[in-house]
Amino acid sequence: MPTAAPVPTPAAVFSHRPLTDADIPHICRFARNREELYFLFPRATWPLTPEQVRASLAVRRDPTVVLRGGEVVGYANFATFEEGCSASLGNVSAAPWVRRTGVAKHLVRIMMDRAFDHHGLPELVLRCFNTNTPGLLLYAAMGFVPIAIEERTAPWGDRLALLTLRIDRARWDAGRGEG
Repeated sequence: MPTAAPVPTPAAVFSHRPLTDADIPHICRFARNREELYFLFPRATWPLTPEQVRASLAVRRDPTVVLRGGEVVGYANFATFEEGCSASLGNVSAAPWVRRTGVAKHLVRIMMDRAFDHHGLPELVLRCFNTNTPGLLLYAAMGFVPIAIEERTAPWGDRLALLTLRIDRARWDAGRGEG
């Protein structure tokens, strides 16, 4: 018998704030296996450890967590950041027990607001593997469009396509990420 899909959570239930060191062990539980970890933190090794997350922070910007009732349920940052030009969204992840409830959409909106409204950037990009259908559909609904594709080989040998998607400030302002 099929299981029922999780019921989306109203955005008002979510809050967000900058990452703290106490949040890191929670983020380490988001990937359920090596494959998920590769898609969330491609340079990490299984299992994800607090040390790996802390090391990534040296080259990341604006690490942000989403909370539901005080529990850390989402995480993202800017993987690259070029002042006044562009940023790339990185490590977008949601706890397995809240996936398909709107947490990723809320998180991406927060990061888009940060890129466009706080930092005044003209564009935001992200990279997503072809096997992440929910992510690709979410990003498309929020106004991101594909601009490049490159071949990658997963650690387990599968051939993958890594898509680069982009949204510019004008498109964001026009739709305010209504996806």
